[in-house]
Amino acid sequence: MKKTIPTIGMIACFIVAIFFGYKAWNLHVEYQKADHEYQKIKKMKKKKERSIDFERLHKINPDIVAWIEVPGTNIDYPVVQGKDNEEYMHHTFRKNYNFAGCIFLDSHCHQDFSSDNSVIYGHHMRNGTMFAQLVKFREDSFVKKHRRIILYLPGETRKLKVVSAYAGPATSVPIDFGDQRKQQQFYQRILAKSTIPTRKIKKHLYTFVTCSYERSGNRTYVYATEE
Repeated sequence: MKKTIPTIGMIACFIVAIFFGYKAWNLHVEYQKADHEYQKIKKMKKKKERSIDFERLHKINPDIVAWIEVPGTNIDYPVVQGKDNEEYMHHTFRKNYNFAGCIFLDSHCHQDFSSDNSVIYGHHMRNGTMFAQLVKFREDSFVKKHRRIILYLPGETRKLKVVSAYAGPATSVPIDFGDQRKQQQFYQRILAKSTIPTRKIKKHLYTFVTCSYERSGNRTYVYATEE
């Protein structure tokens, strides 16, 4: 009996190890699949001309509304907009299921990025993909050299400057402020929370949101305005 108990325990440990090994391998495969899809589509980006072939992209998926590039990071992805904020949470731009999901514009925002606040979400993947490197904007040393975010839209390119960045609890982000007083109050709040030197916010605001792992339920918020 004394010999049986340790044997059962060893078998149980072995089964648990196999289970978690299988889960880890599955996650690795998911990462690889997503990375392959996004690396393939990046070849369609005309870097020299600094333009995007949206006509070709829309044949792949008409939900693609923009392309985001963040110089100084590996953020270089198409941006989609679904019928709700769940559609692309775990689906790629080709609508294939994948835990990495896609970078997506809030479903309540105007597709042409004319909302008071255009809100864009992306996962903070453990392998450093999607919006993982967005957290760099919370570091003063990074922002001193890299403050720009580029949004390619059909027919135009918008160059943005980061004005505020910080980590905080998950909360809803306003899209339309309703009146100037509420707008200014929101601006004051996000500037006061910033962990980097702030800049003046112009009429339109752009908010980029991803998960933060320094605390449960936290998000990284990066705010930018047009140059």
